[in-house]
Amino acid sequence: MGSCNRSCQIWFNSWVCWLEYLILKVSLCSISFISSAFLFCRCGSLLSYSDFRLLACEFFKIVCQRKRPADVAVCEYDAAMSNIFQVLMNISQEFLTKSRMQPMAIDESEYEFGVCICETVVALGSSNMQCILVDGARTSHFLQQMLEYYQHYRIALHFQSLLFWLVALREPSKAKSVARVSGDTSPAGNLGSVGVSSTEKEKKGVSLFITDEIYSTLLDVSFKRMLKKSANSSSSLLELWNEELEGKSDFSNYRTKLLDLIRVIASQRPVIAAANIVQRINVVSGDANQTTKSPQV
Repeated sequence: MGSCNRSCQIWFNSWVCWLEYLILKVSLCSISFISSAFLFCRCGSLLSYSDFRLLACEFFKIVCQRKRPADVAVCEYDAAMSNIFQVLMNISQEFLTKSRMQPMAIDESEYEFGVCICETVVALGSSNMQCILVDGARTSHFLQQMLEYYQHYRIALHFQSLLFWLVALREPSKAKSVARVSGDTSPAGNLGSVGVSSTEKEKKGVSLFITDEIYSTLLDVSFKRMLKKSANSSSSLLELWNEELEGKSDFSNYRTKLLDLIRVIASQRPVIAAANIVQRINVVSGDANQTTKSPQV
């Protein structure tokens, strides 16, 4: 029995050392994407094992932060990133589904892994969105997951998604500038648009796939999270910002990011923003009236 345990420990340590070696190599940009298909496959399989998933996820996070190297063919790079995208989307969806259906069943280790997955997916979307935009269904799936992270009751997941949406929603203004310079004044399509060329997708970027429902949901969540957790806050699954959160900016900076997102949405969809603000005012007014109403005798 002792020799068996030692063998298992040696096997475990060898896998950990291999993953740490890969993380170091990819951090130094020493692994080419062309020769890494096998590594991506092996690391992807390790995401399902609790003992290795954090290190495997860290490897993918570093890979996803890299932009397309100049010495790699576009098709080969995009194919590699597409494979990584599929692996990450599957694992991410499993976590989101479980946290939605069985929130109390997620322990801290699984939550830590969920945060790492979210950070990795955000890195993928922030640095390699062009690999996602080539496929409409893939883009819609990605944005839906990022929206779920933004709606998540755990603030660390919400915060990571906030960083993505700030980048993604600022893209339309850049695209409009490009369109004006090139003389392209065609209106942006929607998710159901047919016959949208790849060139048009590149110009308009993520904005082509963001629906009014997504804008409205982002606003609704942003307003709910503008509050800071107080000592007498009611016990709720929704985790608000508090002083004990580590690795996050202070509340004023966090709220500034929320306000930036609200401003961007308001500039792009003023009607939706106005309707959402009116709705929030009505909710607040209703709560205030309920509080001040005298009890009936």
